[in-house]
Amino acid sequence: MYYQLWNFFLKDDEYCDWKEKIKVNNRFNKATWQTINDFFAFVEKNFYLKSQLGETHNLEQFIHLVKENSYNLTSEEFAWFLVTRQQIWMLFDLAQKTPLLKEQLLSAKNPQQFVKIADDYGYYFSVEELAWLLTEIKSFSELVPINNSVGEIISVSNYGKIEIGYWIWLAEEWGLVPPFCHRIQPVNLLSQYVDNPFLPDRCFLPKSYFNQHFVAQTLV
Repeated sequence: MYYQLWNFFLKDDEYCDWKEKIKVNNRFNKATWQTINDFFAFVEKNFYLKSQLGETHNLEQFIHLVKENSYNLTSEEFAWFLVTRQQIWMLFDLAQKTPLLKEQLLSAKNPQQFVKIADDYGYYFSVEELAWLLTEIKSFSELVPINNSVGEIISVSNYGKIEIGYWIWLAEEWGLVPPFCHRIQPVNLLSQYVDNPFLPDRCFLPKSYFNQHFVAQTLV
């Protein structure tokens, strides 16, 4: 599904244009981010819709199909979601190839300094957007850290070709990414303190925790 959208947003000319528009006029929030993620999850379960979207020849057709399926999403929202993610991934990729940049980022004293360094290299995103993406990645089943009986951590720390563990650990240290605490989140237990990611209603176990736990036990 992403491949078709790359044609609309992430080819060189389109990417540069949208990147500048987003930097000047970023008015989106976490609810929009989650809605787009929900839409992609819905598409993956609907082969017919996935096929229809894959056959669209322009952005207008794509957005029309999206809205026909009850997702009121705009081209600007998709552009923000995809271009912002692209900038974060490109920064991580560059850091992996550039020891000086990697050292600068890992030495950042707070997330604000981290995004300032990114901006200096031409990658613009907010602290919140960084947190949303890293939390999403940490929830990915293959990245769940599990301790076996001798204290070894069995986990996958690469996302594709990019080493992601450094950035998740840094975000955990800053309190951007919540720890794993319980299987089911309480319903708005302490929702008035939404800025504290370490409170019980903000902690979570990722989708495949117990599968990973089983694998860890079999390796002991």
